[in-house]
Amino acid sequence: MNVTYIGLGNMGGQQATQIAKNNFNLTVFDVFAEAMEKFSGIARLASSPGDAAKGADVLEICVRDDQQVLDTLFGSTGAAEHLPQGSIVIVHSTIRLDTVKDISERLASKGIQFMDAPVSRTREDEEGRFVFTMTGGDPALTEKVRPVLETFSTDILNVGPIGAGMATKISNNLVTWVQFMVGSQAVKLASHFGVPFASLNAVMKANGNMTPSMEALLTGQQAVKPGDNPEFDAYMASQAGIGEKDLQVAVECGELAGLNMAMALQARELVRPVFERHDG
Repeated sequence: MNVTYIGLGNMGGQQATQIAKNNFNLTVFDVFAEAMEKFSGIARLASSPGDAAKGADVLEICVRDDQQVLDTLFGSTGAAEHLPQGSIVIVHSTIRLDTVKDISERLASKGIQFMDAPVSRTREDEEGRFVFTMTGGDPALTEKVRPVLETFSTDILNVGPIGAGMATKISNNLVTWVQFMVGSQAVKLASHFGVPFASLNAVMKANGNMTPSMEALLTGQQAVKPGDNPEFDAYMASQAGIGEKDLQVAVECGELAGLNMAMALQARELVRPVFERHDG
């Protein structure tokens, strides 16, 4: 099977690495040349999304936001014009539901199949699999690409029609980012009254409030003071941007569902101060 992976960042690079370990003809592309260098000798390094799409049976996309996904597929050097009929496009990026619908319709007009398949980190197993992949679309399509998804997924679940995978991820992200904000405030509240982080962490882990992702965030912030590690600070700033985007998408979806999204709106305002650690 010819597999193309576009977007080799923190999440996509790890997924593509897992695919490369298995018996697939892999092509990769990223706008940053240094991200592709690690795949030299184990994958074909494409010069553009369009070049990467040539001959692909499956094309996976894991870029930052809606516009980057659209540019990857339909931009001046986009993949859609070069994909064979009957090929499958899988979007792992967290994007808006109307963007999912638009992509699906535009690809269908070209005879190209589509599924939304966002991912969420779980635990890394002995084979290096590390995400839960939630798919939206025809269940038969999930089964067709399961051998690819299984290279990096601890869990795979078809959750409904096209868009359902993305709705599931958006809902999960809402919980994650709000928890991050509340957890950060809890640490500061406890510290103000003389409770060390280790003690709070012990209690929250025992009763289930301290999730692995929250513990990783809060422990990292405790270990590295602002300004001591510019690389860490840059990473946190980047994550803040993702959090703002994810929460904005959740707010928009929640409003469409008739929900009061005040908590998500407040969390969105707190993400950057908390992650860049100038929230007091």
